[in-house]
Amino acid sequence: MKIVFVIMSAVARHDTVEQLARALAPHTVLVHHDFSQSPDFSLGATNARFVPEPKRTGWAVFGFTEGVFHSLRHALDTLDFDYLQLLSPTCLPIQPMRQFEQHVSGDIEAHFDCIDLLNDRDALMSVGYRAFTPEGSLRHRVLRRLSTDYFGDSALRRDEAGIWLHSGRGRGVVPWIARAAVGAFSHPWIGRHPFGASLRPYYGSPWLGARRHIVQGLVEQFEQPEIRGYFSRLRIADEFLVATLLMRLVRRRGPMHHLIQRYNQAHVGEFGLEDLGTLRTAQAWFARKFPDDPLAPVRLHVLQELAGVAPWPAAKEVCALRPEVSASGEG
Repeated sequence: MKIVFVIMSAVARHDTVEQLARALAPHTVLVHHDFSQSPDFSLGATNARFVPEPKRTGWAVFGFTEGVFHSLRHALDTLDFDYLQLLSPTCLPIQPMRQFEQHVSGDIEAHFDCIDLLNDRDALMSVGYRAFTPEGSLRHRVLRRLSTDYFGDSALRRDEAGIWLHSGRGRGVVPWIARAAVGAFSHPWIGRHPFGASLRPYYGSPWLGARRHIVQGLVEQFEQPEIRGYFSRLRIADEFLVATLLMRLVRRRGPMHHLIQRYNQAHVGEFGLEDLGTLRTAQAWFARKFPDDPLAPVRLHVLQELAGVAPWPAAKEVCALRPEVSASGEG
């Protein structure tokens, strides 16, 4: 299997990305790095190459989505591959690459998880307002407030599909009003959005893995003006766009390859040494996220014990790369 990995990089340390790229060898690693945020960034891994003309990215901005699809297009135009896996800089493999190669060599077209937005009450009321209204619009602000009021003081949550959702419902008549309002905007003639029978909305993590023809189909859909134009106006568009387009394309899909650490509000937590037991038994191939430091003990344990690779940098290389570590005796 010819596998290419795409890493979306912006503010992570270069040696963290270098360690990940080397752990994925011999497969090609395409790094989309936003040099406007971290200009002093270089890689020495022989299997890594940069995506030219990277997009300006950032958290919760459409530039991240543009960067992903720019990278997919570059991979299609320049590389011969059978399968593509998207990763973040703070991901790590938690199983050996040889076993991953065997896993993706079957007839599954893509690996991803998602939630049907119109068929899941928690999802509809947690994030429906983001799917059906442009960010910053008056109706966006109104539906966001109603969605918050719907859950009231409920502290329940669901963690699945690489994301998390509010769950439960508040008391009184307000939740019924909120549900009716969001439900009304789910209809295209009220919400003025493209969702309908031919484009059903889904929600989930964007960290996809897919065969070449699926990647091709994704890019072709994204390049349609009506698709790009609408999703460019949404908040955190990739969480809707990727799953929605994949569900139009894929006939044979498998579960996503990632184990995602529990979210703390909008941000993913970090795995530590106390999570090694969970990582050992996880039915996943990659985990997110780990500390942004290649010498973090949990990273070294995972790479050696679970992924079966000798972590870079080796002890003799630490002195040259991190003299402050050597001087402190921690190397």
